[in-house]
Amino acid sequence: MSAPSQPPAAPRGPGFITVILDIPFSLSIPNDCYTVFDPVKGIAIVQPTMKEGARSFFRDTPIIGPTSFSDLKLKARDFERPRVEHSYVVTSRLTDGSQKATLNIHSGAGGGFAETKYFSEAQITFLEDDLSVLAQNNGYILQRATNILNRFLDKYRLFTEDYRVGRVSSDRNFYFATCHTSPLTAEEQALSPAQVFATLSNGRTFMSELGLGGANILPHHTLEHLGPRGQIDNHALRTLGQFLQTDYEMSLSYDLIMEAYRSLQLDRNYKLTIVHAATAVEVHVLHLLHGVLVALGATAADAWTTLESDPEYEGVTKRLKRLESHTKSYCEENSLTYVPFVGGALYERWRTIVAGKRNRAVHAGVAGFTWNEAAEAIAIAKESIIFIDQRVPALSNYFRLSPDVRGIREGAGGILF
Repeated sequence: MSAPSQPPAAPRGPGFITVILDIPFSLSIPNDCYTVFDPVKGIAIVQPTMKEGARSFFRDTPIIGPTSFSDLKLKARDFERPRVEHSYVVTSRLTDGSQKATLNIHSGAGGGFAETKYFSEAQITFLEDDLSVLAQNNGYILQRATNILNRFLDKYRLFTEDYRVGRVSSDRNFYFATCHTSPLTAEEQALSPAQVFATLSNGRTFMSELGLGGANILPHHTLEHLGPRGQIDNHALRTLGQFLQTDYEMSLSYDLIMEAYRSLQLDRNYKLTIVHAATAVEVHVLHLLHGVLVALGATAADAWTTLESDPEYEGVTKRLKRLESHTKSYCEENSLTYVPFVGGALYERWRTIVAGKRNRAVHAGVAGFTWNEAAEAIAIAKESIIFIDQRVPALSNYFRLSPDVRGIREGAGGILF
């Protein structure tokens, strides 16, 4: 009597892993296999394939599962106006003169849109020392794949100057990835990575069954950045109501703080977050220095000429020192208390944590910053702007930033695709 056959085991030991995922842009290169650099093994393969799909949004279509759809719809009922049903097809003219439909718009109560979405299916093939990691750490596998893919995309983007292409985050702008594996034979294990990759041209079997060499990777997902927001309290709402009626335009420094938040929470670009935060302080220093020069007697035009042409006002370090001396003079003339910024504890935090890391990012090309480092840079930048701004009440911004950043936290958020 023969023993019952054992189910095949999941592969172990060294072998190939191919990660397949969709990236939200097309590339102007032929569909092909491209040999690329892998920081771990030195060589990998990226195979992009251009495809066309559609993405859509409809106001009256809930997702499957428990949602707040019905509750929000009931609350909105008193504010609704009639929506007449119309449908439109928007076409785009191509460079060869032909036309194609790129957008469907529906205007009724349950309307929305469907838009042509060009994308690329990317297959990233690399060598891994132990294929069992596939069942243990999907995050590591996806990070390996995106590290290879992003180096490929960076070089492509630089070579073509294609602004539509960006980096692929391992937790934001993919919605699904699948993995296939192919173990190395004993003979192949003795070969170099380049020699092993050369064997791919002979054809190779990859295993795709889940748990037996294949795996699926889903993104992390939270409601934090997506769904119904907590309402501000009545006192804040009244203040906002008054603020909305004022003639106010956001300053560039505040705009940069908002961009820093976006880079932190949506784009997950921590290097750019730090650059935005540091630049916000420098811009605020420049415009506050201009205001102080005018308040001390210069014309607006002469003040800008001084800031743009005088070497004593060149660079943020010199401008900060000039701002200190002019602010001190202004405070003395107007019987105001002067509190120095340069040389204080806050200045040292700004100089070492914000400006220092910005310089590392800009001049040394450092990119390996963390979410906590980027969030700290925003907090110090806001605190610095508030400090130097409030010393001259007549010139301070009508709206004062809050130094608090405890309302943000690291979370997965939604899919950006």
